[in-house]
Amino acid sequence: MKKSYLLPVGFKKAGLWMVVPFLVLSALCLCGSDVLVDICINATVPAVISHEGWFCMTETALIEEIAMLGLLASLAFIALSREQDEDEMTAHIRMQSFVWSTWATSIVLALGILFVYDLEFLTFMFLTMYLYLMLYIVKFNLAMHRERKEQR
Repeated sequence: MKKSYLLPVGFKKAGLWMVVPFLVLSALCLCGSDVLVDICINATVPAVISHEGWFCMTETALIEEIAMLGLLASLAFIALSREQDEDEMTAHIRMQSFVWSTWATSIVLALGILFVYDLEFLTFMFLTMYLYLMLYIVKFNLAMHRERKEQR
């Protein structure tokens, strides 16, 4: 019996609903928007490493963590959900899309390492962290659309 590590179909719809608000919230966090000042919830949380040292308590604005975790969860829900018509061809397209996404993200990352410096590198790494799943989702859905169109 083959073990499937994909989520049920309904998770894709949930991910699609979640991705827009978390993408906007992450963009606002990235830009340092003044809009977030009104909804910031500061809290003291445990940290493995922070500007205060190793294994300590640190003060943080939880909205940033919520935005990043929400974006990660929504992209993972979209990327790792089973399709309605999941078959061997879908699995093949899924694998090809993952490989393509890995190569594309690796190239972008290599270019960033060579040409992006200082504090902007942290912003670049933040964006690259989500780029892999975003590229996979676009590539997979375009390939599935093309495949379904050919079958008609």
